[in-house]
Amino acid sequence: MVAALIAGLIAAGAGAAGCGGSTASAAGSAATHPALNAAQATLPALPSPPPIVWSSCPTNPALQCGAVSVPIDYRHPLGGSIPLAVTRAPALDGSGPHGTLVFNPGGPGESGNQILPVALGSLPATVRQHFDIISFDPRGTGASDPLQCGTDPAAATSVSPVPSAAGQPLPGTAVFAAMAQGCRRPTASNAPFIDTVNTARDMDRIRQGLGLAAISFYGLSYGTALGSVYADLFPRRVQTMVLDGAVDVNASLVQQATEEAPAAEQSLDHLLATCASDPTCPLGPNPQSYFRSLISSLGHRPLLAPGGSPYPVTVGDLDTATLFALSVPGFTAEFYAALVAAHNGNGAPLRDMALLFDTDIDGAPLVDALWAITCNDAARHPDPATAGTLARSLAGRYPLIGAYAVTYTMGGCVSWPSPRQPVTDLHPIGTPPILLIGNTGDPNTPLVNTRHLARLFPKASMVTWKGWGHTWLLSGPSDTCMQQVVATYLGGGGLPHPGTVCG
Repeated sequence: MVAALIAGLIAAGAGAAGCGGSTASAAGSAATHPALNAAQATLPALPSPPPIVWSSCPTNPALQCGAVSVPIDYRHPLGGSIPLAVTRAPALDGSGPHGTLVFNPGGPGESGNQILPVALGSLPATVRQHFDIISFDPRGTGASDPLQCGTDPAAATSVSPVPSAAGQPLPGTAVFAAMAQGCRRPTASNAPFIDTVNTARDMDRIRQGLGLAAISFYGLSYGTALGSVYADLFPRRVQTMVLDGAVDVNASLVQQATEEAPAAEQSLDHLLATCASDPTCPLGPNPQSYFRSLISSLGHRPLLAPGGSPYPVTVGDLDTATLFALSVPGFTAEFYAALVAAHNGNGAPLRDMALLFDTDIDGAPLVDALWAITCNDAARHPDPATAGTLARSLAGRYPLIGAYAVTYTMGGCVSWPSPRQPVTDLHPIGTPPILLIGNTGDPNTPLVNTRHLARLFPKASMVTWKGWGHTWLLSGPSDTCMQQVVATYLGGGGLPHPGTVCG
């Protein structure tokens, strides 16, 4: 859910949003995922899209905006199409040849075009100088036929993370069942086709529109899943690929929740311990006790809903805001202030921070597209009772925030219909060397995920960044060691030595 993280950076004044060939067919090169390989081989051949026509973006003349048409359903390409909004930031050094780097900021569900202007400042200077940076709004997001099923983001943030008794369903089941029903309405008819496999195919259409034989790619968080699927479907279309803050694409939703819970708990323990070591800590001499008391009070008596919302401020808002603050350490002071306000009976700052996780930079809801992609990618959707049992188990082991990992990773899928083309058992073959980056203190995508993903590629190098927050690029872009690693690799200098550690 990286859009929310960068949205927070924008709120802090980091930047402003932008706008919303090859002769290869859509099938590209042979896929290595067994199920996807069979489907890919039987897709109708498509003519290449015309070259992208660029024009200055209306809200940011320094950027160039264009579009690429993609079929809604690649199995039936004549059944309708979607125009994908694409943005280009030209290389700063226009004096000579330059490369092209396709960038996906993660999510899933957010606008890559809105995020691009902010992300540009985090990329290594030499990459920015010598590469055109391309981003796009994936299908169902931003300006690319956004999926809106009517789900109120506050309804999602306010659901309690833990059932009150054994055997009860995950508390957010009713909210997510209503979302799934809303996404079945005719106005949301594209919902079954909003998934990572189709987005990877879309990305290859963009490659063709750029006139490239192969692409370089930088993916953050969910963007590592998109990159992995693209590499699996089109291994010979990859020139270089950086996967930062890896999602373990072969892990089940249950495994993802089980691995995230201790990572989030560790990050929160670190944050509260750091505050305790500061005599001016606004949470007092025992921040962990302060946090536990807030869990208890919100659990027994939620706070009045702010701004006329029908949803009171709950432990769910506390957990959502907490994970946001752990993901973006620059918001620690605002997080402490929100905790103090909630302790004093004002839940509005807590709700505001929680909503940053479920809204895009322009304020559009992310909830429906986020869960459509997540659930359409997952082969198995735990039922509400199974999800509730897992939440209670994780709450017992990681009492501060562990149970929230269930709502965060699978809540929207407990009532979602079965997917058409889930992502399972990827093992890319024939890709060039891949660079993976993992944080020791990442609360969203634990370091173990990066280790798992690195093993899937025939040749890959994993670099460990010693730091807190979600992904290196969002949390520590000034680290010169990491800048050198990434710039050298993207510039054609090869992978770093195995076991490289920065930070």
